[in-house]
Amino acid sequence: MASGWLLAAVATAAIGTVALDIVGSGILGPQNQPLTEADVNQALASARAAQPPASSTTPVTTAPTTTTPAIPHGLNTPGGSLVAACDGDQVTLLSWSPAQGFRTDGGVARGPAPTASIKFKSGKTEIRVTVSCRNGEPVADTATDDH
Repeated sequence: MASGWLLAAVATAAIGTVALDIVGSGILGPQNQPLTEADVNQALASARAAQPPASSTTPVTTAPTTTTPAIPHGLNTPGGSLVAACDGDQVTLLSWSPAQGFRTDGGVARGPAPTASIKFKSGKTEIRVTVSCRNGEPVADTATDDH
């Protein structure tokens, strides 16, 4: 009788562990690891290469521009990773992902603007990230407040 209960408990634990892993908790492996800056840049390059060519059915006239096109760049900070792009002196936050143990704490200023900002928070630690454009590329400056 006890061996039957033991077998049922082991089967339940195994099924529960597999179910949690499928849902995404990652107990059985490193499937949910954060992306590195190189991973983000590679994914962005692949996405740009996969875009279909512009349709040639309607002629489009554009004024010449002196700014370079906005190229997304991945930036890593202690509070999390983000992707930003510069268009001239205007920066835009395109996406962000808090580091493990952190969350975004409201107050996201995406831009486009001369500076964009986001706050990551973990417990009493708050990391404010301010992004600006230098030489046409986004640069992150961080400030940490440990209340």
